[in-house]
Amino acid sequence: MDKLNNIYKELPDATLEEQEEILLATASVKIARIVSGGQTSEVYDQNEDEWVIVLSGEADISFPEEGGHTVKLKSGDHLFLKAGRKHQVTKTSDPCLWLCVYFYPDRTDLNC
Repeated sequence: MDKLNNIYKELPDATLEEQEEILLATASVKIARIVSGGQTSEVYDQNEDEWVIVLSGEADISFPEEGGHTVKLKSGDHLFLKAGRKHQVTKTSDPCLWLCVYFYPDRTDLNC
């Protein structure tokens, strides 16, 4: 029998630290639910592409190598981040619920 899950249920407490739950992981893709509680992040320089959507709350993502350009995301906004594009979460609401899909750009055997 299939186990039904809900992205909005049983959100972990992210008051002290951002919480990430891997919902699905394969050789070519990883899907994660992230709950932020007002934290900022380090500068990310990832090997994988990332598509992110804010499901609830708000967040700011800055691009340090692009003059500090900042994108302000609110509930429903989504963004594609190409592998190697340095970015940093500089502000989030408390809470902020994200869905992140990471996939690997060098894979040519995928039917997408």
